Amino acid sequence: MPILLVSLFITLCGLSLASPGAGAAAIAQSATTVGQFQKLELTIPSRGAYANPFDPAQVDITGAFVTPSGRTIRVPGFFFQPYTRSRDADGREVLSAAGSPVFKIRFAWGEAGRYRYEVTVKDASGLRRLGGGTFAVRSAANAGFVRRSASPFYFRLDSGAPYFPIGENVCWPGGGGTYDYDNWMSQLGGHGGNYLRLWLINEWNKLGLERLPASPGDGNGLGRYDQQAAWRIDYILSLGERLGIRALMCIESFNSLDAGGEYGNWKQFPYNQANGGPCAAPPGFFTNADAKRLFQQRLRYLVARWGYSTSVFAWEFWNEVDIVTGYDSASVAGWHREMGRYLRSIDPWAHLITTSYGDTTGDPAVDGLPEMDFVQSHSYGSKDLAGTVNSVDLDKAVRYGKPHYFGEFGADVTGRDNASDPEGIHLHNGLWAAVHSRSAGTAMLWWWDNYVEPSHLYSQFSPIAAYVAGVDWPKEDYSPAPVTVRYAPGQDPGTYASMAIEPPGESWGDDSVCNQSHTCMVGRDGSVSNLELLSRVQHGVVNHLNWHNPVTFEVNYPAAGTFEVLVSGVSGYGGAGLTISLDGARALAADFPDTSPDAHQTMRQYDGSHSINVPAGPHTIVVEDTGADWFNVSYRLTNYLRGPNLRVLALANATSGLVWVQNRDHTWWNHRSGISSQPINPSEITLGGFTPGAYRIEQWDTTTGAVANTVTYTSSDGSVVITTPAGLTTDVAYKIRKQ
Repeated sequence: MPILLVSLFITLCGLSLASPGAGAAAIAQSATTVGQFQKLELTIPSRGAYANPFDPAQVDITGAFVTPSGRTIRVPGFFFQPYTRSRDADGREVLSAAGSPVFKIRFAWGEAGRYRYEVTVKDASGLRRLGGGTFAVRSAANAGFVRRSASPFYFRLDSGAPYFPIGENVCWPGGGGTYDYDNWMSQLGGHGGNYLRLWLINEWNKLGLERLPASPGDGNGLGRYDQQAAWRIDYILSLGERLGIRALMCIESFNSLDAGGEYGNWKQFPYNQANGGPCAAPPGFFTNADAKRLFQQRLRYLVARWGYSTSVFAWEFWNEVDIVTGYDSASVAGWHREMGRYLRSIDPWAHLITTSYGDTTGDPAVDGLPEMDFVQSHSYGSKDLAGTVNSVDLDKAVRYGKPHYFGEFGADVTGRDNASDPEGIHLHNGLWAAVHSRSAGTAMLWWWDNYVEPSHLYSQFSPIAAYVAGVDWPKEDYSPAPVTVRYAPGQDPGTYASMAIEPPGESWGDDSVCNQSHTCMVGRDGSVSNLELLSRVQHGVVNHLNWHNPVTFEVNYPAAGTFEVLVSGVSGYGGAGLTISLDGARALAADFPDTSPDAHQTMRQYDGSHSINVPAGPHTIVVEDTGADWFNVSYRLTNYLRGPNLRVLALANATSGLVWVQNRDHTWWNHRSGISSQPINPSEITLGGFTPGAYRIEQWDTTTGAVANTVTYTSSDGSVVITTPAGLTTDVAYKIRKQ
């Protein structure tokens, strides 16, 4: 058929794409040669005639790419509106349309050689070929995409190199839009960071893709994706490619299905039936067929537009999904299984998939799914971040046999306590503890824009980045090393130090192991059995009787001391009550009544220490909330530790190891409370499990990321001994390598 007649036919049918007779001329190809894993972009003109160009039922453009080895890779196309950016007089970002909307296809691959492709479109008129072409992929210094390593606890890249995420949450911009990311990412990357997290959600977020129209006819809404937000994401990922920073792409958050909370967004959520969506109530999102179809359409757009990019570390289905209204484990697990399988089927680059929970314990029904490639934890309010990170990291890595790291953490959930820690002690301890706890990456702090940035805390990332540089995590395949700690000869001060017990997590669910009674054996060396099961929330006997979780401590005091219960917040929904029993007899009872029953604010007037005297010897101590609702709790045992008050976290194999030694008093909470770290005399740390031979031991300064001292130690029995510096008040790290 002559080209003129074909064009006339398409015009009469109201189609939006150039005619097949135009062939390859209708498709603009960005390059004839690209590097490995670098972007080839095809641009297809659009006449904008589709009612919803994001709906593949209306227009489905696909590129079929044939690799040099003969494999066919199918990549969906996507609708695209170009923009340019500028600043207004107040420094706020302004995006201006830069040309007409088009369709694009993006492709990247690692195999070098000659490729060919063909582009087709399927719409109301049927399936048509739009054109094709060829290009070459040359060798390039690009490590590729992130994968799970053969060692189950870590990540690797396509090149085989390890990938150990170091970074923070940088979830949305302020008024500066992408200009904010120019600043934040350049500083993060300049200090060794290689990871951040983006939120692609919520109507107030400049990166939010799917939201209610801000005004009638603005083109956004259910099943439609904000093009200004998408352009910003393009920019951020491209910047990440240049700076070596990869992004965890968080697709949804609890806010969308929270019908009544402080941060709830259900009323503005496009899937809400009141807004024309398919769901009458939040739980329906996980079971409604139309809601699933629409979410899959959104996944298709994500893969089409950003799947090519090596800056996409992984897809995260949900932020803190357990906080949604009417959370149901079975339906949420089924949804994750279904969406995980669908996403795998359409993502030719096979990015990793995860999700997250507000409750530190997570949900085993979801975290254990094979569709979830790695597991995250979130934690706020821990007075001892290092202890929390260590216990949860070790527990979840082994429990699930997958990479695990803390995707969010903070001193408290409001951010108010950041002012009590201007030096970033809790950030520092979270970073260093994670590295030595079999974590797949550092713990990722939440407060990027109102804490890390204004407090100039990017410098906390540089030392940890220098320390882990060159560590091949999958190859080393470290395990926790057996450790004994004692004072160096002649350095025992002859006194007993105090020890703190900080429960690592909390739960507000019926099936959580935290919300049960537990017994903990407390060793004089600072060890605590079942610590990972201990909750920092004591639940009472009225509001949630099935969450009642008294804890029993089996102790053995070397001399008379005290046992302290540290309260930090009491429920404003009925108050609480504390009872401490010693060897079966009540030793203390304290009532925390609700003084403002209509306010429901967390009460702070009861914060402080509640202690009992404990004689020397073995004893049984029971702590119980006998009141109506909950209180937050940690514990302190004075005059208890026979050895130095050190936490030693060590990972090792037969020939190398990493060790972090922390003065246990060096926490943000003690700094906030005016408790100074007591200097600790030189101590000997003995690590077992090595092969005999000579070892090089590097002592690292954790504030500068420099090697402060190097010694050689010769092991004849498979043990290696490290001696800590005198007067240790903070922390120190070591690298051990057989010569």
